[in-house]
Amino acid sequence: MKKNTIIKDRSVRKSFIAILILEIIALVTFTNYETVSKAAGEGLTYPYTQVFTISAYYSPLPGQEHYATGTYEGDIRLNGNGTNGADGTPVYPGMVAAPKIYDFGTKMYIPGIGIVAVHDRGGAIVSGDSEYGTYDRLDIWMGYGDVGLERALNWGMRDVEITIYGVDDSIQEEIYLEGYSDAEKFVKTVVIAPDLFSDDLWYGDNNEDIKRLQEYLAILGYYNSKITGYYDDATMEAVFNFQVDKGIIDEWEDLGAGHFGINTRFAMDSAMENVDVDAEMEKVELLNKGLALMQTYPDLYEEINYFTDYIQKGDSGSDVYALQTELQNLGYLMIEPTGYYGEMTEHAVFKLQQRWGLVETIDDPGAGVLGPNTRSMLNEVVGSRIDTKSYMALNRSN
Repeated sequence: MKKNTIIKDRSVRKSFIAILILEIIALVTFTNYETVSKAAGEGLTYPYTQVFTISAYYSPLPGQEHYATGTYEGDIRLNGNGTNGADGTPVYPGMVAAPKIYDFGTKMYIPGIGIVAVHDRGGAIVSGDSEYGTYDRLDIWMGYGDVGLERALNWGMRDVEITIYGVDDSIQEEIYLEGYSDAEKFVKTVVIAPDLFSDDLWYGDNNEDIKRLQEYLAILGYYNSKITGYYDDATMEAVFNFQVDKGIIDEWEDLGAGHFGINTRFAMDSAMENVDVDAEMEKVELLNKGLALMQTYPDLYEEINYFTDYIQKGDSGSDVYALQTELQNLGYLMIEPTGYYGEMTEHAVFKLQQRWGLVETIDDPGAGVLGPNTRSMLNEVVGSRIDTKSYMALNRSN
């Protein structure tokens, strides 16, 4: 059996860096060209063979000797927490993440791995584009901690011809992952079960855990409504914005958006670490009092608008009008708001993104578009202004 040594010499470090570069290039390249695969889209008769670009991922653990990104938090963002696939299946050796065009449960034969099944999705796990010479992506789960990372790095990224059987319960999975043992799963279960919330929280639920969730979201600046213990639209929107900021999802259409699931629970653990809840809740209550007072002063009054949707050129409506108002306040839009996202609005967003270091040129991905990163930073601007007005209202009332 291969000895589990991790990045002990210069040659291995060079391989490690090279694979990281390949992964980063893949994340950028394949995200830009998500189109429907001809092979999957034309209803070919099963089984059939097709070339895929296959990479590997793993489940990070605290206290590893090495991390692909340099930190535990960075690897969580890159790989996910690795507890369950997108369809809820607990991770296991050889579990596959595939583009959305492949149904959950689709069986495939991958040389060197065996017969696998699709149970997961991923931000860079997308369909290929023949125009650009790219293949559909797959990602294979390789284990926990340093051992899983080493397997993932050793696999790297490969173009492999595999056989697709479709969703067929008569075909049994037969997977071999070198050096994997159940001890890895035991370590994972013991070390990083979520601390603050032991279970998922669901829209429509009403209990003390949701009351606590609302308090934490309020402390972190995502929830501005009354603490009720009911998972309503305001709570779901607050969870969504938290997920976007933590890199868990990008859009409302993403799986799990607005749902307080396993990855979001882990992110909450990290966000609330070393936070004095009682002291922070006193500040929240004071701030909420200021928010109510703020609306009674004509010079402080403001309709509070936080941005939650993806907005781009050609869109129109109240969200666009609010965006234009913010851009005008910040000095980037020199026309009166119209509610239509035209070229001048696109250019104003681009210039703001340049100032914040989000893009360099108009040809960069997301330039001129109110996407997740721009939206998050703009919401911080809105939140800071509202907090200031709230405290001004409190001072006037004293």
